[in-house]
Amino acid sequence: MRVISTIAEMQGFAREVRARGKSMALVPTMGALHEGHLSLVRQAKRQCDVIVVSIFVNPKQFDSAEDLARYPRNLEKDVELLRSFKVDAAFAPDVPGLYPQGFSASVDEGELAVPLEGASRPGHFRGVATVVVKLFNIVKPDVAYFGQKDFQQAQVIRHLVEDLNLEVRLVICPTVREPDGVAVSSRNASLNDKERRAARALFRSLRLAEELAHSGESDARKVLVEMRKLFAAEPGVQLEYATIVEPSALQPVERLAPGCVALVAARAGPARLIDNLILGPPGTSPETLLQLAISSQPVVGTHAMIPGFETEAVRLRVASCRHCAAISSIQLPPREYLSAYVKMHYPDLAVPRVAIIGRDAPATSDMYLYRNPQGHNRFFDRLFELVGVKNLAEFKTRFVLADAVRCHASGPHVPENALAYCAEHLRAELKLFPNLESVVILGHDAYLQFQRFLLERAPANIRPFDELLKMDGWAREDARISSLGERLLHIFYCYHPTFGYHRSPSIAQWLG
Repeated sequence: MRVISTIAEMQGFAREVRARGKSMALVPTMGALHEGHLSLVRQAKRQCDVIVVSIFVNPKQFDSAEDLARYPRNLEKDVELLRSFKVDAAFAPDVPGLYPQGFSASVDEGELAVPLEGASRPGHFRGVATVVVKLFNIVKPDVAYFGQKDFQQAQVIRHLVEDLNLEVRLVICPTVREPDGVAVSSRNASLNDKERRAARALFRSLRLAEELAHSGESDARKVLVEMRKLFAAEPGVQLEYATIVEPSALQPVERLAPGCVALVAARAGPARLIDNLILGPPGTSPETLLQLAISSQPVVGTHAMIPGFETEAVRLRVASCRHCAAISSIQLPPREYLSAYVKMHYPDLAVPRVAIIGRDAPATSDMYLYRNPQGHNRFFDRLFELVGVKNLAEFKTRFVLADAVRCHASGPHVPENALAYCAEHLRAELKLFPNLESVVILGHDAYLQFQRFLLERAPANIRPFDELLKMDGWAREDARISSLGERLLHIFYCYHPTFGYHRSPSIAQWLG
């Protein structure tokens, strides 16, 4: 491992890495390395060829000389720890190296830096933004790694990268915790045993918020009251703030929704500690919760009826599916259905009565019904004719459109294992709509998937698709889907509107 102390040497090292065609990761730290930092290093090693860890206690992000002086430093120990992880380079510049005499520039940290930590520590994020941009410019990493514990910092840096068109991708990793739940932090070392026990109140308050959300409480004010009561009962900590925000603008919310972030800051002994927890469906992994928060849009007003945690859980499972290797060649899937269109077009999930399922519905994502509601193409013109509606507005009053296959196959038929994987998502998706009465199946692949994996029929009991539809161009049966309970559904099988040479006549009169 190379220990680099000058900017010129670091830039030279970076040029060597790029010349060899290797990918490079940067893990920015202020030293006093702990398991939280090491989790970032491990993630970087899984994704990149060359790993650089910077070690620099940045004076510009401290709001007091005393806090800066107290911050733990042990460069020799940090370097040895990184050697054991086979890190390629440790970049440890001194203060005059990064901020030479006469240095006066700074990076405007943006509006996201104003609330919370920005209000408590004026100038903190300007110092963070300045040093991070300098490190990005010096190292020029392909990917930089940050922790969720500093959630506001991660969001500030995200927007810096986007607003300034910096050529670096960011990876945000879940918070690492001690066995008692306390977030791992360099500042924990300054706490005595009593103060350390008191520090548990931060995570206990966040778990309380999560428990209340999972129990059905949606009023953020009531949750915050309970969180503050918990702090009031713990004299060893002094609460600075407890809040629940939507993650894109870090503004307080009135109503809890998936992706909201509960944040706390408090003092325990000499240390000022921060922590946060992303609220999401029960059982959701920390990685998925992070994606939920990072990709979320501002929360709508309290008057709106929006799909809840269960919808988000299904959406995330679909979006993060990694079974696409089952298909030899894939195209961009129109899986925005669950990531955007359910929220936009179906604020009340009890409204739809009919689900329409087709392989690649439609054949390319550019033709997706919800993406271009005013347009016309062969797929949805024929679909509207099949079910007897004039336009998307009328369609949405009764129907929802889903995909049998989330990642589009380029071959004439989809492998059975791909149909099986996607059936898991389809079952969960159909459960979101509690009042479905009918299901319309479009095409051969969707028919096989529905028969085999939703109706759970053995292959020997499944009639050939063309034979089933031969007489009338469509077929019907009444059946139960075990995952949807005991209700009897009307199932209609039709040719796909744009696949093959056959077309099914309108079945509008049978759909009610």
